[in-house]
Amino acid sequence: MFRTAQRRRSESARNYVDFSVEDPSLDTLLSLAATTLGFATAMVNIIDEDRQYTVAKHGDRGPTVMPRDDATCALVVDAGRPVAISDSRREARSTDPLVAAAAANLVRLEYRSYVAVPLVGREGLVIGTLCVVDTEPHPAGDYVLSTLSDFARLVESHLDAIRGHGRSTWAPRGPGAVLGEGEIVPWFQPIVDLDSGDVVAFEALARLLRPTRTGVDVVPPEDFFSAVADTDLEIDVDHTVLAGALAAFAEWLTDVPTLDLHVNLCARHLGVARSVEQLDEIVAASAVPPQRVVFELTETRSYTDSPRAVAFVRDLRLRGYRVVLDDLGTGHSSLERLMELPVDGFKVDKALSHRMGSPDGDTLVGALTGFASVTERSVVVEGIETEEQARSARHNGCTLVQGFLYSRAVPAADVRALGLV
Repeated sequence: MFRTAQRRRSESARNYVDFSVEDPSLDTLLSLAATTLGFATAMVNIIDEDRQYTVAKHGDRGPTVMPRDDATCALVVDAGRPVAISDSRREARSTDPLVAAAAANLVRLEYRSYVAVPLVGREGLVIGTLCVVDTEPHPAGDYVLSTLSDFARLVESHLDAIRGHGRSTWAPRGPGAVLGEGEIVPWFQPIVDLDSGDVVAFEALARLLRPTRTGVDVVPPEDFFSAVADTDLEIDVDHTVLAGALAAFAEWLTDVPTLDLHVNLCARHLGVARSVEQLDEIVAASAVPPQRVVFELTETRSYTDSPRAVAFVRDLRLRGYRVVLDDLGTGHSSLERLMELPVDGFKVDKALSHRMGSPDGDTLVGALTGFASVTERSVVVEGIETEEQARSARHNGCTLVQGFLYSRAVPAADVRALGLV
């Protein structure tokens, strides 16, 4: 169903395995690390669930790829803490299980000394190590460990630059930590039918709850999403929100069987193996049928593999889900995507809806609703904040709307209290 912690870490690590990219600065850092600490070899090892990949090395010309089970650094990754071994033959008898296991493996590989520091990737997860190793014993005290840790922070920055985007500076715990602490929850905003005035659907929106000394703070969405943007954690956030939303929605569905649940999916789902199966498993574990779930695709323009995107949408629809294109009218959701993808409908972004009432705005929104009618697609207008905007939406042929005029996003516990169901 969900990605396990090991799978999440493994997939994060694979983002850094690219032997086609050469970084002379990284090679220089390894040379400096080895020379400064007096070790023969320095390596950057990236470790997934099957293998260790040595993506940069100074000194020993050992294998570039080796089985994970043979890698001493895999023990460091699993433990998530540094290891310093001055003499493997002596420290194989250490009372520290991690040190003893690492030393025993070093003896088998004919290494005597070894110091390794975990490397943390953009997702806030341990992806590998920076290590120094030698066939001779070496002092491995606090100075060696502290200095190697300083080099590791520089290596992390270089790896992130190779991956292609800047590192998030959001929370000191890192964005990956919050997923294991149950802090990401769905809040719900209603979608309203203008003809009947009834709530016909809810969109589940991710919120991050951060414990404080006096209670719980709600982290602004723009701050939270900037932390996970361009990382695989976007998928985990979507999975977490989907599961939580289904649990709450199932109760409301017993009272209003025709309600729909809208849930956002980031573009990263389009490029992940078994992504549709993972979503389907989460829904199957709930009491909500697929026919009541509407997936909203966001930022699809950032994904360039059109055939795979088409297959993703078709697979979801074949399983009974509906799929709509979110935020039409912004930079990421273009008319081109609307023509390419076999979606059931689309949502007009508030950037367009706020221009309704002007000749340009009415022409654009009217054309979109006309297109939806002709092609038998649904359309929801977002960002409705005033009665005048609601009247403009109706004037332009839109009957499904969403916005602060009806309700902001609220916790599941407040949905019934506000009379939304």
